[in-house]
Amino acid sequence: MHQSKQFLVNLFIFTCLSPLLFAQKMREIPNDQKVSAGKLTSYRLPFNDTNTREVAIWVPTNYDPKKSYATIYMHDGQMLYDSTVTWNKKEWRVDETSDSLISNGITRPFIVVGIYNDPPNRYAEFFPQQSSGYMDSAYVSQLTKTLWNGELRADFYLSWMTETLIPFVESQFNVGRKREDRFLMGSSMGGLISLYGLTQKPKVFGGAACLSIHTPMINFQMMGDDAMNQLVLPFNRYLSKELPSPKKVKLYIDRGTETLDAYYGPYHEVLMNTLERRGYNVGPKYISLVWDKTAHDEVSWANRLAFPMKFLLMKD
Repeated sequence: MHQSKQFLVNLFIFTCLSPLLFAQKMREIPNDQKVSAGKLTSYRLPFNDTNTREVAIWVPTNYDPKKSYATIYMHDGQMLYDSTVTWNKKEWRVDETSDSLISNGITRPFIVVGIYNDPPNRYAEFFPQQSSGYMDSAYVSQLTKTLWNGELRADFYLSWMTETLIPFVESQFNVGRKREDRFLMGSSMGGLISLYGLTQKPKVFGGAACLSIHTPMINFQMMGDDAMNQLVLPFNRYLSKELPSPKKVKLYIDRGTETLDAYYGPYHEVLMNTLERRGYNVGPKYISLVWDKTAHDEVSWANRLAFPMKFLLMKD
């Protein structure tokens, strides 16, 4: 009897303390990026048993905690706000563009959650994991060793977003909790994981913007290794089965024509054909663009960022 009572006491203590201990791990940290519009707050969140992940959350000027905001979850979060601290001295200018759109009443009010990437595992986290089941197993084994650092991680990354990141954001900020209030956005491989996230979590996210989406799906130096047959076509077979209804989500796809984007044409067309067969027709919920004389870099994405943001969040 004594042991039963002690067990219940321990269980009660554990139940009470666990949320507190978990919250302590989700701590605010100093910003390494600065913004010229709105306010940026950085946090370090538990990611797995041994690692944490930094997120930088931007809110607009005159953010009002009594109002409800939409949320854009953006990948490669260290590249979004401040060119003085990025590896290539370029940025998306997310704070300036977002604040202008909101303050001028062009879009619904929204916040931006920038998720820092994990450089050694970026390809593994952003590659559409379930499409590997449509690929040649030997080729999958080869990429697992040479590109994916031992394992694919996209499904875990998306689960972390839905189980840890989103509940945290929605506990700290007054944001909508419907799928129509949450969006994904990224460029290159970040565009790929945004599209994949829409297929895997259609009940969580209401849309995605995929800029310069990396349709070859592989490291540039490896693109000659039959990427079309080994990667692109299997991924599109996956999409043919798993894309959500075009009536239920918003989808923005684009590419440029210069630098890395100059190689995207054939792979991009395969994706366009797949989307068309699935019923994605240009209109209020789907748009695909080719930006002429536009490169594959943050300056190019910054120059057109307002367009996908307006597409996702235009006021009715």
